[in-house]
Amino acid sequence: MRTATVRDLRNHYTSLLSWVSEGEEVVITQRGKPVARLIPEKPGKPQEVNWGNAPEVTRDRSGERMLSAQESLDLIHDAASKW
Repeated sequence: MRTATVRDLRNHYTSLLSWVSEGEEVVITQRGKPVARLIPEKPGKPQEVNWGNAPEVTRDRSGERMLSAQESLDLIHDAASKW
C-alpha cells in the first residue's frame, strides 16, 4: 500500500492512477492523517446474453409478408449500388 498527500493527488494524479491500475492501494493523507483511499476496481463478471430471448427473435412473424425471390434479388441489387 502506498501513501500520497492531497498535493500529490492534485499535482501527480496520473502517477497515482497508474499505481492503482497496477493493483496498488493508495492512501491519501492531509496533514499526516489519512482522509481517503484509492483502490483498484474489481473486474466484474461478464454478463451472459441469451439472444434467443431478444425481441427481434421472439416477435410473432406469422402475419408478415414473405418476399419473393425476385423481390429479394431486386432489394439486394438496389442496396448494392448504395455502398
